[in-house]
Amino acid sequence: MTDLITGRVRGVFRDAVSQRMVLREIDRIWQAEGFAPGTTTVLGGQRVTLWAEYEASVDWKSLEHIRRVLRVYESFLIEFGGEDITPFTRVLEVDGFSVDSSRKITMVSGALSSLSGLDGLRDASGIRDAFRRIELLLDSDPAGVVGAVKELIEATAKTVLQHLEVTVARDADLPALLSQTQDVLGLSASGVSGAVDSSATIKKVLGGLKGIAIGITELRNAEGSGHGRTRASNLTARHARLAVNAGRTWCEIVLDTYGDPAAPWRRSRDGGPQ
Repeated sequence: MTDLITGRVRGVFRDAVSQRMVLREIDRIWQAEGFAPGTTTVLGGQRVTLWAEYEASVDWKSLEHIRRVLRVYESFLIEFGGEDITPFTRVLEVDGFSVDSSRKITMVSGALSSLSGLDGLRDASGIRDAFRRIELLLDSDPAGVVGAVKELIEATAKTVLQHLEVTVARDADLPALLSQTQDVLGLSASGVSGAVDSSATIKKVLGGLKGIAIGITELRNAEGSGHGRTRASNLTARHARLAVNAGRTWCEIVLDTYGDPAAPWRRSRDGGPQ
C-alpha cells in the first residue's frame, strides 16, 4: 500500500531541521503528538538523525498517524519555518496537501464527491477516515483502494448500528454485518410490510447491492491489500473504480435511509403501525 506522505515531503522537512532546530525542540514537537523515537538507518548529524528516528516510529499508511505527523509539520512551520515557507508548501501541494495563511496543513479533497447521508450522524469520523483513505489511494494503489472500500462498508454498517444502539457481535463477519444493518433499517425481507423499501423491486436491487458489497470483501481477500500477500496484485485502476462505485452505493442507501425522518423503519422501531 502506498505511503500517505511521500519520501519527497519527508525529506524536505528532515533536511531543514539541521539549520533550524535543536535536539530538545525536535523531541518536543514529536512527543507532543505521541511519537517516540524508533530505529533508523538514515545517516546525518544529530538533529537529522533524531528527526529520522521519530519518522521511523510512524506508520505512513495509517490515516491517524498521518494526521499527527501533519501537526508536527504545522508546529515546525509555525515555530521554525521562517518568513518564507514556499519550499515546504510547494512540495506539500504536489502530494495533495494545502497550507493556509495560519500554516495549517489540510488534505485536499480528491476526485471523489463526498458521501451523502453523513449529516444525520452524531459521529461519522470512522466513515470519513475510510473514505479519505480511498481518495488518497485512488490514483496510485488499486489494491489498497479495494481494501479501503471494504473498510468503508464495514465502518458505515458499524456506525449506523452503533447510533441505533444495536449490539454487534464481536465475531460478526461482513455478510452478517450487512444483513444486520439492512434488517434494522427495513431494507431486507424482514422490512416494514407494505412499505416501498420492502417491495419486490427494491428488495431485488438491495439484494444485488449486498451481493456486490460481499464481493468486494472477497476481491480484497483475493487481490487486495493485506493478508501478507506473496505476489503482486492484478488489480488496475478500473477495478478500483468499480469497487469504489459499488461500495459507496451500498453505503449511501444505508446512510440516506438512516437519516430519512420519514423512512418506514422508524415506524416499526417506534412501535407505530406497520
